[in-house]
Amino acid sequence: MCETIYVRLLHEGSEAFRPVPAIKISDTVYQIDPAAPYNEEDETWEFGPGSKVEVRQPKDFRGEVRTIAVRLCL
Repeated sequence: MCETIYVRLLHEGSEAFRPVPAIKISDTVYQIDPAAPYNEEDETWEFGPGSKVEVRQPKDFRGEVRTIAVRLCL
């Protein structure tokens, strides 16, 4: 079952994130859905579909918690 995590967008001029579907492997590791809709001509994700990523859950300035991909798991 997929959940939503957030992947940083590169080359946007300011910090931006894209919500993407991902499969939870553990509390801190997710795999971005290999079938996630990704158009590399439109935007560049820090981690692409199929990537296993470590996540953090920081609060934003409104106090909301989001699950953010922070690095690849090898």
